Amino acid sequence: MEPIHQNDITITDGNPNPNLENSGLESYEKLLNEHEKLKKQLEEQINIIQELERKNTVLKDEASKYQSALGAATNLQLSDSDTNNPVALKNDMLKLQDLLEDYITTCKGNVEININEIQKLLKRYKSNSVITKDQKDQKPLIKAVLQRHVIEEIFDYGEKYFNFDNLQNYKEYGCGAETYLYNRIYDLIQLAEVIAEKRDGVDDITRVLPIKLRQEVFAALGNRGFNKVIANKKGTFPHEFISRYQDILNREINKYRKLKDPGKKQEIEDMAGEIIRKVITLFWFRLEVQEPIAEYIWFDYNDNINHSYMEGTWEDDEIENIVVDICYFPLIAQKFDDKSKRQIYTPARIFHKTKQNMPQNSENTKN
Repeated sequence: MEPIHQNDITITDGNPNPNLENSGLESYEKLLNEHEKLKKQLEEQINIIQELERKNTVLKDEASKYQSALGAATNLQLSDSDTNNPVALKNDMLKLQDLLEDYITTCKGNVEININEIQKLLKRYKSNSVITKDQKDQKPLIKAVLQRHVIEEIFDYGEKYFNFDNLQNYKEYGCGAETYLYNRIYDLIQLAEVIAEKRDGVDDITRVLPIKLRQEVFAALGNRGFNKVIANKKGTFPHEFISRYQDILNREINKYRKLKDPGKKQEIEDMAGEIIRKVITLFWFRLEVQEPIAEYIWFDYNDNINHSYMEGTWEDDEIENIVVDICYFPLIAQKFDDKSKRQIYTPARIFHKTKQNMPQNSENTKN
């Protein structure tokens, strides 16, 4: 065995392999760099995901708005806040009834009744009732037939105004705007129906377009039609149609009842314009806003009484013995001919009479 010399021994401070130490340090630094790189990539991915989530939220909100708008565009039911909804229409019809009563007056006191003209008026509406000189118990009948006549007269004014052949009598953007819009909306509705029915495709917007056009245009006419006209820098003035027919209506009704008190006469006659406007906007416009369209129905002389869609001053046990004398405000309803779908807005207002060829006791005679 050879002897070991001190010069053959190398001192390494306890580390048997310095190359291994360097290799481990390099691996650690490499892993650290990879870690930082992956960390940075993860942060970038997180930022991308957060941005995508934000954009997704924005898109959801926009989609919700579009869906809401689509729902509004395809929803044919009128909301509770809509001034043209069924409840509002009913209330406005009831207000019109009250206004008509005030305009006709009680026909007592300083009111002179032309019996002969009233009798002719009753025959016009097929009533055989006879007005006697002692009118004390016949005031309700006189009031009823005059209210009917007011409505019928205004209907006649409206038929003339909305007759497309009479458009030359009105300026396009003056008092004839309602006439033009009323007539042309039906052309638009017909065109919309062609697109919906004769063009291939399925979508809700096109399907409901004819109805929505009708509802929107007639709602606008119901809200603003025949309101006062705005004059440039001159304030407002009454619509020509209203001012013209207000005088005509007053002259017509004064043929049947004259107000002797000048002050009262002026007060009552000033109501005529508002009555005309309400009748036209309710019956020509507001009924058309409803879906399905609401209708008005007059009942004829001698029609049977039905308390489910008529109202008057009778008792329930009388109904079998009485019939219609004068219907002085029409029934307002939807789908009246279909009992399962019928919706009554306001019942017809009826002045009744005892059935003919019946034994009349004192109560029947009174009624």
